Amino acid sequence: MPGVARAANVAYFTTQVLRGEEDVRAMVVGVTQGDILAPGQPTYLTAGRKIARNHYEAVADAATGFRIGDEIRIRRNSYEVVGLTRRMVSSGGDPMVFIPLKDAQEAQFLKDNDAILRQRRRTEENPSLNRPGAPGVLDAVLASQSVNPYVNAVLVRLQPGSDPSEAAEEIGRWSRLEVYTRGEMEEILIGKLIATSSRQIGLFLVILTVVSAAIVAFIIYTLTLGKIREIAVLKLIGTKNRTIVAMILQQSVALGVLGFMIGKIAATFWAPFFPKYVLLQSRDAATGFVAVMVMCVLASFIAIRVALKVDPADAIGG
Repeated sequence: MPGVARAANVAYFTTQVLRGEEDVRAMVVGVTQGDILAPGQPTYLTAGRKIARNHYEAVADAATGFRIGDEIRIRRNSYEVVGLTRRMVSSGGDPMVFIPLKDAQEAQFLKDNDAILRQRRRTEENPSLNRPGAPGVLDAVLASQSVNPYVNAVLVRLQPGSDPSEAAEEIGRWSRLEVYTRGEMEEILIGKLIATSSRQIGLFLVILTVVSAAIVAFIIYTLTLGKIREIAVLKLIGTKNRTIVAMILQQSVALGVLGFMIGKIAATFWAPFFPKYVLLQSRDAATGFVAVMVMCVLASFIAIRVALKVDPADAIGG
């Protein structure tokens, strides 16, 4: 097709793979072996090599817990881990396991023994296949049941300078395939798959922010009540209100900075051990820091209001 540099078949399915006696949830990816430049090949290889044989080799993401030389059990077959990658996860965060395409097709579309037996019986009882003069038809149908030519997608890499929209239109017109460009796939991923999870996480963040603000406000308010006499003394000697306000704000901001640092350090060290891949971006950390500071400033308003209402005569009467 015009503008296409490379194309490769791929198969995707999520399943439980066996690691020793433990099940690991992973997305199994069937890729064409031999061509390391073909689309869909595992990237970010950290150890070992890519798949070179037609069967029974695998490249796994490090998050699965596999090591070079380990054995992976997928459906009925076992695969030797020959390479390790990082940051290769599905849209749901499940680590990926790459195996040869033919093995993935067999595993994804594999029927159980009872289903194969029933299908063969139905085929044998079909009069159109058992009519005289057509002895080879039944054998061809039975043989085709063990063949799985289906794939989930065809990945395409365009030539430099090619227009993705024009290439997609040509493929859809002449190959009768549904084509999605990278931009359209990102829109589907973010707008369809991630949108619901984002709203849920957003709701949790709102609840967490409100609860955290209430806790900070209560702590600052309690600390302020414990210093009512000292605040009254400051007012008695002529300290301005803005100085008292600045002292309370410093307390609140210091509490927020301490909490943010503890949370950031914990997230950084805990993220690699999380069951699914977690991407920590500097922009998110900066946004979170600003949000924490704003929350702490707002939470200190109650304590500031109490401090400004303190009567300087309380320093003498106490």
